[in-house]
Amino acid sequence: MNTYKDSSRFAIIDNPTDNEVKEFQKGMETYNMEKTNGEFNSPQPWINLVLKDHQGNIVGGILTSTLFWAQYLEVLWVDKKYRGLGYGRDLVLEAERLAKKNGCLTSHTYTFSWQAPDFYQAVGYKLIATYDGYIDGITELILMKRLDTIDDVSTQKVESTRFAISEDSTEESQKIVRKGLGSNFEKHVSDLLKENPKIEIKLVIKNDDGQVIGGLCGYTILKTLNMAKLWVDERYRGQGYGMGLLMHAEKLAKEKGCIAGQTACFSFQELDFLKKHGYTEYGVSDGYPKGVKEYYLIKKFQT
Repeated sequence: MNTYKDSSRFAIIDNPTDNEVKEFQKGMETYNMEKTNGEFNSPQPWINLVLKDHQGNIVGGILTSTLFWAQYLEVLWVDKKYRGLGYGRDLVLEAERLAKKNGCLTSHTYTFSWQAPDFYQAVGYKLIATYDGYIDGITELILMKRLDTIDDVSTQKVESTRFAISEDSTEESQKIVRKGLGSNFEKHVSDLLKENPKIEIKLVIKNDDGQVIGGLCGYTILKTLNMAKLWVDERYRGQGYGMGLLMHAEKLAKEKGCIAGQTACFSFQELDFLKKHGYTEYGVSDGYPKGVKEYYLIKKFQT
């Protein structure tokens, strides 16, 4: 375990224990739940679907997550033998139908430039942001679709010759679907990923009593720092600890060759703080209840 501090401040701990990371994440989750009246993680559980051929083999699937009444399409894959037959569309539409049934207002997805931006737009998604901080001109597109135009109950009869779609959240099924999508990455960016492997960044700060009072977690990929979570206990805000965590994460990322950082921030979170430290908006989603917006932010690192 490594620590970084001066004589008057609590240390930033590099390579913290799993329990220390969980403690900081719990603090952030509590904050998010308080700001959304306990609805931040709604709805649950997440929806995962598989596509099976007539022999029962998994030949496609879609894995989703949810956050504050919005669905996220995390993984979509159809075996190359069955692409172009409408199965990708069927999986997306069924995930959307179930998400709306569970109360979701919108559906979001992230897709790289070599993946399926045209497909998602063809099934009703609108481009809301484009991230351009990766190496080799790679971009990542964020798209959103409102679900209020979807019928609550599907009236379309599935043809008997079509493969069946069913809910399946087993680890084995998810592994098959993720592996299928992984082959897409291998085809397009395998060399870049080998040259720039994914690296986890986890930092925490503890006070003199050993209590975790702040933390940051993220990872580097394709020379981008993706900052997932940043939190400081309310009692210690305004004292430079958030800045210390952010600057230290950026320092580690730059040492690994990163050329930019990205993050997403809800309107009730630390938007002004991030802008103050060089992050600028490259897109925004208004797909959440009660006027809440999610901002997508980028910071180009100086070389």
